[in-house]
Amino acid sequence: MTTYRSDIDGLRALAVLAVLAFHALPTLLLGGFVGVDIFFVISGYLISSILYSSLQDRQFSLLDFYSRRIRRIFPALITVFIASFAMGWYFFYADEFINLGRHMISSATFIQNWILAAESGYFDTSAETKPFLHLWSLGVEEQFYIIWPLLLWGAWKLRINLLKLTFICLAASFAWNIYELYVAQSTIAFYLPQVRFWELLIGAVFAYIHLNPDSTQASSRLFSVLGLADENARSIIGATLLLLSFFLINSQKVFPGFWAILPTLGTVLLISAGPNAILNRSVLSNPFAVWFGKISYPLYLWHWVLLVYLRILEPDLFAKVKFRLFALALAVLLSWLTYRFIEKPLRFGAHGKQKTWILISTMIGIIFLGREIQNQSGMGYRFTASAAYLGGDFQAQMRKNLEDDYQQNAAACDFSQPEKKTNQPKTDIAKACYEVDPKKQAVFLWGDSHAQMLAYGLRNNLPSDMQLLQVASVGCKPNPAQAEDSSVSYCERSNYVALETIKKTHPQTVVIAQSTAWKSSEVESLTTTLKKLGVQRIVFVGQSPEWSDALPTLMMRKQVVGIPQRTKSGLVPETLTMNERTKQLFATPSAGIAFVDLIDLFCNVDGCLVYLGNNPVSGITYFDSHHLSPVASDYLAKNSLVKAILGK
Repeated sequence: MTTYRSDIDGLRALAVLAVLAFHALPTLLLGGFVGVDIFFVISGYLISSILYSSLQDRQFSLLDFYSRRIRRIFPALITVFIASFAMGWYFFYADEFINLGRHMISSATFIQNWILAAESGYFDTSAETKPFLHLWSLGVEEQFYIIWPLLLWGAWKLRINLLKLTFICLAASFAWNIYELYVAQSTIAFYLPQVRFWELLIGAVFAYIHLNPDSTQASSRLFSVLGLADENARSIIGATLLLLSFFLINSQKVFPGFWAILPTLGTVLLISAGPNAILNRSVLSNPFAVWFGKISYPLYLWHWVLLVYLRILEPDLFAKVKFRLFALALAVLLSWLTYRFIEKPLRFGAHGKQKTWILISTMIGIIFLGREIQNQSGMGYRFTASAAYLGGDFQAQMRKNLEDDYQQNAAACDFSQPEKKTNQPKTDIAKACYEVDPKKQAVFLWGDSHAQMLAYGLRNNLPSDMQLLQVASVGCKPNPAQAEDSSVSYCERSNYVALETIKKTHPQTVVIAQSTAWKSSEVESLTTTLKKLGVQRIVFVGQSPEWSDALPTLMMRKQVVGIPQRTKSGLVPETLTMNERTKQLFATPSAGIAFVDLIDLFCNVDGCLVYLGNNPVSGITYFDSHHLSPVASDYLAKNSLVKAILGK
């Protein structure tokens, strides 16, 4: 058994504070999410130390190991589940409550990482509104805790060298990680346990070395060869690697992959430096750091839940830094209370078996509670007034119906494969997307999902002598410089096919749209390229008004007694500001160039259109926060877009 090291608690503090900074102040610490990777290495080291030493002392017991894990993990987790359910009961509408129940079940059974991987489609509910999103990492750890003890126990019985086994498992997991990210280009590998286990196994390797004198001597010789024999040097270099991780790594990097070597190696070096290294002793073992380290687990659980509820219930307050910092301060207080009065009493002391069974029974109750939320369709009876007005499943049905309609007008001409969770493109798209009818004038639609949302309205409103062609893939801004095809990037293939289609079909008009605001350089390069290809008219479509959450959700939450036809509540002001700058790009008339201003069409001094016609259900303008519904697409085409195409 390893002795307690206060510097490791200090390292835990560094990890959790980095995660908190990333979630509350993302622009301040772009790589703060690697705090999770630090936790992985620490967990691998400590858990493997327990397992190796118990095997060597012939005191290994799976039941005892899992009992200790349950008393360590369950108390704080159950507390956060109960608090989340209570808040959801009072504030969540039916479909939100259903999602809470589903994620409660997956988190309580420690498969949240797999559920999130399955949900990571382009039109998935925003990650920022999932109270248990952060529990994916707990799922990875618990899956490791299930597999690793059994594997070590089996290897011990068969007299297999445990260090060699650990190295083999580490190498296999790291190779799998590299394959998924760089070869298969998986978009869900971030959550998969098989590509994350190597991070815990790095800690496991050092745990074995630390407990075995022969391995310790060998590692000392290796450190000497590398010039790292001095414990202070290892400590300083380890801390430097962690700092580099926080500032060099960001969400745009391929991660974990090779980038994850920085925080994992840095963590191992800090642990290997030992408690007597100056930095470990003076900084990581500082009482303030140790205190945060002791509450790091409940703090990790609480902080994200509070930030999510603040974002959902009061998006205007969430936008202000001081309220996010207040949520973190509240998380610290709740974490200390959880640690002091719930975690410690249940984790330590007498009656360990009884406590374990009580915790298991309570967690089973949590699972059944999550299932009951789903069985009762989100318990919509909690808000009978709203349910009578719009129906308890308003949000869920609106989202499903409108998204289904959207996909019917998008999927056939989209090179992405969201169902396969990969960046690799489809082999081909429907021929109707790029084959022209010689009897008709061609209008070509190009861009990302904001181009796709225009298709429904254009097909309904273009004159009968015009044909709509379309190559638009989610997340793919139009790129006029895409000269080569690609078999690994669906965006590159989409833009290549779009340009080839324009060359072959010679459309009279090209309509271009993207989710981000137009820049002068983009407008110039697209205009130059398309004019060279013989396009006579180019229609640039501006950004749509954007909401802080899905519009059906905002209307249910903010307008219990009635939905206004227009509102300013929940609008993202930055979109309106950027639109004013975009309009300046097209202020000077240019032959063959038109700009369609969606914000001018949908908004006025009273706010932006929430629904069209007399029915807020059938006429709602968005199915999420920034994609037009089919009825809004039809309204846009009829009142503005077709006129721009025809030059009226």
